[in-house]
Order: sequence, then structure tokens, then C-alpha cells
Amino acid sequence: MALKQHPDREKLVPRNLWKYFEAPMLVSGWYPERDYWVLIEALVKTMDPASVGGDVWRYFAKFSAQRDIGGQQVRATAGDNSNHKGVYRHFANGSALDPEGFFLRATRLWGQYHDTGRLDIVGGRRETNGVVMRLVGFVIPIEGFVRLQGYYLEEYGRLIGIEIASTVTRSTATGDAFCEWEHRLARTAATEAYVESLPPMKD
Repeated sequence: MALKQHPDREKLVPRNLWKYFEAPMLVSGWYPERDYWVLIEALVKTMDPASVGGDVWRYFAKFSAQRDIGGQQVRATAGDNSNHKGVYRHFANGSALDPEGFFLRATRLWGQYHDTGRLDIVGGRRETNGVVMRLVGFVIPIEGFVRLQGYYLEEYGRLIGIEIASTVTRSTATGDAFCEWEHRLARTAATEAYVESLPPMKD
């Protein structure tokens, strides 16, 4: 694992968290929340964006979706020997013709990774063919991790044939009361009908 092997690991992580150097740290693992934010931010600092194609948070999101939902054998870092391949493979059921089912499964996925907070579908924007989702009861303190949630949904959609472009519209990392994303869908009869069925969102 990159953080465990990094020469400056003890500078990147407070002493009380050095215990995590004794075992592999997983991007999708379960840790006390306050520890997790420190560890994941430190791990991001050890990674060269150029080596992962740009935004490290997008890389982590794609890796997690491809491994956990897509069942692909991918590793987050050079020392990642975890065996979580396809742990949420049943979430890949469905098709591009059922965007409603996709978004309902996406809301349930939150609880597979977190034991607090709730992800809700709150409405649609017909002008952008967008679905607005809101996370309540959970504070994300890192701006990159808020983006990661949208990136994850983009990759999840790609795995089942739904083209999505996600944008952060509210963020607890910048002082908002909740996190919110608009997921813009490629226009098809199925996606337009789904967005039309949702309560219209006003800016």
C-alpha cells in the first residue's frame, strides 16, 4: 500500500494513526470516520495525478466501481492485495433502459459503504436532463471526496450503459448544510421520461 510504504508516512499521518501501517488500508474499507478522513487525504497526497490519468479522486472512484460492482480485478495502489472483487456485483443488474431502477440502486449503495447518512433523489431538471441527489445526515469534510461520489456514479452508470456527467452543486466541505449533485443524463427516450417523472427542481 502506497501510504504504508511511503518514506514520509509518519509526517503525513499523526502518531495515533500509525497503527494502520501494520495492516493494508483499503479505499473502500471500514474505519472510524475521523481516522478515515485523515488516512484517505494522506493517501491522496502520496499519489502522482499524472500516473493515474489526472484527478486522483476520479481514479479512486473508477477503481472502486470497477472492482466492487464490475467485478474487475483492479488495485487501488501498488500494494493493494485486497480481495473485494465483485462484492456488490448484484448492483450491476439492470439496463440502460431503466434509469429509475439504476438511481434507486444508487441510493441503496450508499449504505453498503457507510453506516450513517442517507442518499435521496430529490428532483429532476428537464433543461439539462439531470437528476438531483442529496446526501443528508452525513458531513463530508474533504472537497475531493465530494467529487468522488459523483465520479463513482458516472462509472457505475458506464458499467451498465448509462452515460452520466456529474456536477457537485452543494458541499459540506465548503460550508453547505448537505451535499448535492446533479447527474446529467445522455438524452434518450428512457432518461427523458424518467427526469420528467421527478419533481422539477428550481435553482
